[in-house]
Amino acid sequence: MSTRIKICGLKTPESVETAVNSGADMLGFVFAKGSPRYINPEEAKQLIELIPDGIDTVAVMLHPKQSEVDRVLNHVKVKYLQTDASDFDSFDLKGHTHPLKVYRDKETFDPSIIEDKPFALFEGPVSGTGNLVNQERAKLVCGSKKALLAGGLKTDNIKDVLTHVRPFGVDVSSGVEIERGIKSEQKIIEFIRIVRAFDKEMNHG
Repeated sequence: MSTRIKICGLKTPESVETAVNSGADMLGFVFAKGSPRYINPEEAKQLIELIPDGIDTVAVMLHPKQSEVDRVLNHVKVKYLQTDASDFDSFDLKGHTHPLKVYRDKETFDPSIIEDKPFALFEGPVSGTGNLVNQERAKLVCGSKKALLAGGLKTDNIKDVLTHVRPFGVDVSSGVEIERGIKSEQKIIEFIRIVRAFDKEMNHG
């Protein structure tokens, strides 16, 4: 089995090309205006044109209004729109874009509420903080649901997380940055290399 790898918060052609060439499965673009990783739809459209078929694109939003969803989806063709699961009740996804529902970790979290078709995303209470999600609850979630794990993942903890939690996929953003909002191509390459080495070990071990 191969762990799905999502590199999120990309803003430059160099970081997109590095993620593509290193073997990422999904690339995420952040359209939440308060984020240091924010990109406008016009700029994102140019980056998305660099991405070959077979790599999924994700528009990442936070509690968007219908008008904001429309503006992004009118500009960019993405396979998934990612935002909190409850947000999807308040707007309509048009065309070929699928929901990627985010479920946030809290002590009372019940994994059975997760809708994981085709998969979901499980992360900490607040996006972009770089805090690692609770590993025991993540293990419970990933034991019963197809979930990408997000929050605080980086090159020096990803192997332990993969070993302990065994998620369907992993989503990294701040963990492959040199400073907030600025990606390190070296860290992207290294993160993907570690995940793929783990997959190989699991498949042949």
